[in-house]
Amino acid sequence: MLKKLENYFQTAFTTTYNAQDNSKYWFMTEDNCKFGIVKTALSDAERNLLLTLFLPIDNTINGQNNSSVQQKWYDFLNNDGKELPFLQGVKTLRFCYFYLKQPIDDLHNFKEAITGGFQQPVILMMDDTHGIIVDEKPQVVFDKEAFSQLSDTLTSDFFVKIYSYIGQLHQADLFVKEKFSYEYQCFKAIHRFADREKSLTFHEALPLLLIHAPSLVNKNILSNLFVESMQGEEMLDTIQVFLQCNLNASSTAKKLYIHRNSLQYRLDKFIENTGIDIRSFANAAFVSLAMLLLKSENY
Repeated sequence: MLKKLENYFQTAFTTTYNAQDNSKYWFMTEDNCKFGIVKTALSDAERNLLLTLFLPIDNTINGQNNSSVQQKWYDFLNNDGKELPFLQGVKTLRFCYFYLKQPIDDLHNFKEAITGGFQQPVILMMDDTHGIIVDEKPQVVFDKEAFSQLSDTLTSDFFVKIYSYIGQLHQADLFVKEKFSYEYQCFKAIHRFADREKSLTFHEALPLLLIHAPSLVNKNILSNLFVESMQGEEMLDTIQVFLQCNLNASSTAKKLYIHRNSLQYRLDKFIENTGIDIRSFANAAFVSLAMLLLKSENY
């Protein structure tokens, strides 16, 4: 891809990154390769296309991520930062991604309004219309209804339409940067190709990915918390039977020869470990597809 871009833009293209060079738009590939294209050589349509394919590196926006925590997260996710940015004691994380119809003038108050909807968020602007919320103290099961209400409030207060994408529950460890990268690419594809909904979770997005971006669908996009939960034989058997019984707890307990309370304990444990409330249809559909994906890639 980079070779094709170089051939097309020729002298306007470079892979020598210079953070001080504001004459170019800078981007980064999934493999962390950075490149720039002279701003005057790009049409608006070409820039919008590149924004859907690559991660933008906006040095002006980077300056707006001015707290030490924001800067650590920005460098960790987008540059070559090696230092783990999350606080000691943080066990799980969730990334939420948002796209704005147009830039916001009062960015400070916009960030403050978002902060009120989370317990411990870090808000990063990736460019003037796109940002990421790093929730360092996430609810186990994401409250989509409350988040939709927050989005409505932001829309009415700041007069901007917002598209939001809620990521999976991730373990806070060395692999979270890799998981962020996979998840981010998935949501960028959904935002580009699918009918845009106001708010969409990763669990709701998986079927859309299979239709619009099947090349992205592999087990790497799944949270390690989910993958690890499926490695336990008892839990795997319980979830499989629960799905086969159409989410009917009584039928599942009977088929497993266990008390209904024992089944409920196992389901609660699965929800606690993964952040996926399998008792809802959309989440159960995700789990079913994800289990098939894991099975197909393990053979």
